[in-house]
Amino acid sequence: MVLRGSNTRPETPLLELRQDLISTAEELKQQNTELHDKSLKLKSLVEELLEGELPRRLQIKKNPSDLSPDLTQAIKLLVNRVDQLEAQVQSLTTHRKEAQSNLKKTLKQLACGGLAGGCARTVVAPIDRVKILMQTGFLLEGGQTIQPTIMQLAKRIFYEEGPKKFWRGNGINCVRVFPYAAVQFVSYDKYKDMVQGWFGSDQFGMRERLLSGSFAGATAASLTHPLDVMRVRLATQRELKGWGDCIRTIYAESGMRGYYKGYAPTVMSLAPFIAVNFSTFDYLKTNYGGENDNPLRILALGGVAGLTAQTMCYPLDTIRRRMQVKGTHYTSIANAFTTIYQKETIRGFYKGMLPNAIKVVPNNGIRFLAYTYLTKWMGVQNKKKR
Repeated sequence: MVLRGSNTRPETPLLELRQDLISTAEELKQQNTELHDKSLKLKSLVEELLEGELPRRLQIKKNPSDLSPDLTQAIKLLVNRVDQLEAQVQSLTTHRKEAQSNLKKTLKQLACGGLAGGCARTVVAPIDRVKILMQTGFLLEGGQTIQPTIMQLAKRIFYEEGPKKFWRGNGINCVRVFPYAAVQFVSYDKYKDMVQGWFGSDQFGMRERLLSGSFAGATAASLTHPLDVMRVRLATQRELKGWGDCIRTIYAESGMRGYYKGYAPTVMSLAPFIAVNFSTFDYLKTNYGGENDNPLRILALGGVAGLTAQTMCYPLDTIRRRMQVKGTHYTSIANAFTTIYQKETIRGFYKGMLPNAIKVVPNNGIRFLAYTYLTKWMGVQNKKKR
């Protein structure tokens, strides 16, 4: 999932901000201690001067004409050092405030992304469940050649399970969306700087977007894959009674490995999907977005970006869904490709693409639009285009 509904991106990765804040606090504490020690030494020096001890300790002549320049120079050096320490403390204090401000801004951005993703997912959850059932129907229906249509599946869910079951598995999907969005935002910004360093470029162009988006997608997918597996199971196995039952069933079936079924095709499909989605939306908004954030324009551009990405990456999405369902149907990604092609022809890779397209267009549009206005409402200023 791509949460880039505006030009706003976290200016500093969250982990880097946290470490920067800790380092700044430690350095500030050290400088405060040093300043305190120097102040005490200066006070002691003045007291010694008043008591006549300084000439003896400095081992200089007691002649005032010889003593005065040395004392003046020593005091000047100490005063300059104290001024330097005070300036350093002030600089560190300012730096700490800036780090705290950046951290707060980043957390707001992550919250906006999570809320936007959750809103969009909830709106399109019924379409998403129909799409998953179409993708996995060949396995669930015992290999029947003729599969139900979109309307037939929708009617079956409505009459056999009830209207509420259109949102079956949406709760865990929304739980997945929040960390998924957070990791995407933080890792995307981190990878962006890293990729720009690789190429030695100050510009963040299409090449940098594609590579950074791929890394960010792979990172986010790796951390949230178990939740994605649970969502698919809840959407396809009506006998499961909820999250707890789903967790127990998967563990009893395959142990911890069960939560990572279909991991390879997931990364292979989501990484390019996110990369294409990031790049397409940024390009479209830069060239066709206009000066103002027009809601209809954002919806349209987000829909086009999502449709482009899903068209290019849909076959791998079908394979990952197939490998996440109950049982062992394929031994590897290559075996899944071969088996689906032999039994269902090329059309097997694109089953459920129509409802997915119907889902992706509003999902992407709503997500980008919600993110844009949530960042404005929470007072997160947009970062200038690079």
